[in-house]
Amino acid sequence: MSVPSLLGYTMADIKRDLVIHYDEDGQKIIFYSTDISNTENIRAKEFGGVCPEVEFFKAQSPDIAEQKLGGMVFALLDLHSTRKIGIRNYAAEADEAINQWIQELEEEVKHNDPNAQYDLFIHLHSSAMQNYSLPDLARAESLLLASAAQGHPEAKSSLESWPDLKAAAERRINRGKST
Repeated sequence: MSVPSLLGYTMADIKRDLVIHYDEDGQKIIFYSTDISNTENIRAKEFGGVCPEVEFFKAQSPDIAEQKLGGMVFALLDLHSTRKIGIRNYAAEADEAINQWIQELEEEVKHNDPNAQYDLFIHLHSSAMQNYSLPDLARAESLLLASAAQGHPEAKSSLESWPDLKAAAERRINRGKST
């Protein structure tokens, strides 16, 4: 079987991106193969995306690698859709994974791991904003200070803007509590 030819080049010679579109009304998943230049703006402007290393998949058996990639695709489609595909309850699984990750971070924080301190700071800052929680904000700040004191580069950088971030969070929390 030969690879289709396009202007004298085989499709294998042209770098292409795969775009996955979920047509909720038609209940179809559509795969588009498009020239890489067509997705340049998307890749430049949108969220950095989920980007597991290829080595992660190569370390698995072919069946497991395919299952993991397929699971990621279904989870992301459901996460960003109104009409869920519903293969699994991906929201519940994501919540469970986050809770497990937080427990792991908490254990690492007990051992003064600066990476765990910084990651938990990020999570608690977000939680403080979402849940209007001053205790979460205070704990986030203490973790940021601990991580920065150990020389964590991102923590040190975040510490520079912390007064402004903290003030904005406090305003949001106080405004949210009154409604």
